Amino acid sequence: MNISKILIAECSIPLPRVLRLGAVEIRTRDYVVIRIETEGGPAGEAIGYPRGTPLFDTLNSMGRRILGKDAEMRRRVMFDLEQSNIPARAALTRALSLIDIALWDIACKSAAQPLFQYLGGFRTSVETTQVAGYYIDQRSIAEVVDEIGHLRDEGCHRVKIMLNGSDSDFDAKYVTETVQAMPGRVAADAHWSWTTLTEARRTCRHLDSLGLDFLEDPFAASDWRLTHELRRQMVTPIAAGEDVYGAKTVSDLVTGIDILRVDATTMGGITGAIEAIALATGRGRTVLPHVFWPLHVHLASAFPTVEGVEVIPATFGADPLDRLLAHMPVTKDGKMIPDGQPGVGIHLRWDAVEQLASRHAVLS
Repeated sequence: MNISKILIAECSIPLPRVLRLGAVEIRTRDYVVIRIETEGGPAGEAIGYPRGTPLFDTLNSMGRRILGKDAEMRRRVMFDLEQSNIPARAALTRALSLIDIALWDIACKSAAQPLFQYLGGFRTSVETTQVAGYYIDQRSIAEVVDEIGHLRDEGCHRVKIMLNGSDSDFDAKYVTETVQAMPGRVAADAHWSWTTLTEARRTCRHLDSLGLDFLEDPFAASDWRLTHELRRQMVTPIAAGEDVYGAKTVSDLVTGIDILRVDATTMGGITGAIEAIALATGRGRTVLPHVFWPLHVHLASAFPTVEGVEVIPATFGADPLDRLLAHMPVTKDGKMIPDGQPGVGIHLRWDAVEQLASRHAVLS
């Protein structure tokens, strides 16, 4: 079942408002998609964020190297690609990840099974963590509290808010008021706001007594030693890991955190995510995937140590995945049900991709 054709496209979808995460401003949600077709067999698809990397160009280059390869020899294809690149570079690891996901998609379709069943299957619905408080710089804390209350009433298991990161007084007030809406079930994302322990302590000394479910990404992924040191000084659990790559790095990270954040689109595809889940399980840590819930709901449904999935509600349009995908998993009473169709859960709408694409490539 040799690879005969590869389609790659880059799409930018304008957000309804400017999204600010600390010093970062996001005006469009950017995606790169890939479709790998085989001779006489199924096609595999994947989608990911470029996040400022030349992901489209990297996929274009890698795609030329895997044309004609046997899609059923997934591990050989990925090994050869990894050996010819420097895994620490973000664009390369993201490209490797999407190719791996698309090859798993082919494998699942060939087996006529959804990914969670192909992996063995553990449950048929999983808890959701909804991300609340988008555009907080343009809204009041009271509005976010109301939003959290609405999610709670719908059966949501946990919500996550984004900290300001540079204003410790605001963050203390923000967390204090939001946790009252769902005591013990509100988490906070610091989105790499701090570069020193001194900075982090100024905010965390206020937050540590408020009963947060967890604090995420206090430092950049490469600063895992600082994350470990902060964790030793706090009661609040720490979550991190969505942008780390490789077994050795994940092994170092999980020793000093509580929840490993896994993202198959950045850390080596489904192969890398499974490896990371196993490493976390071996250390007695749980796992919470990073967005891309149509894919990650399958991992949560296949492995008992994966706590559930993270979802960005469609209400505020901050992650319009539904514009590009034909099927979105169903959520009921706060739980998500994995797609039962064969594949990894990524079913691209190519009419929408073509309409929204700023550029595309066809390799054959």
